[in-house]
Amino acid sequence: MNMDKWVKIREKGKQRFVIVNGVLGWGVTTAILWSVLMELIEPSENIWVRPIIALIIFPIAGVVFGHLMWDKSEKAYEKETGKAL
Repeated sequence: MNMDKWVKIREKGKQRFVIVNGVLGWGVTTAILWSVLMELIEPSENIWVRPIIALIIFPIAGVVFGHLMWDKSEKAYEKETGKAL
């Protein structure tokens, strides 16, 4: 990741990063794509069950993903700048 870009992102805070990149960027997007793909591969009688479950589970996993990506980016920033956080 570009360190100048990361400086701007980290100024907005970890919570915003986790919500935007983890929950919305990964969790909701993946839930929608997974639901559509599963409906095409294996149609179900009740079309709304999978999307509802996916829109609960994937965003929760997105919180974990967001925290992991934040930590990874912070370690890269620390290594690049030599600043202990």
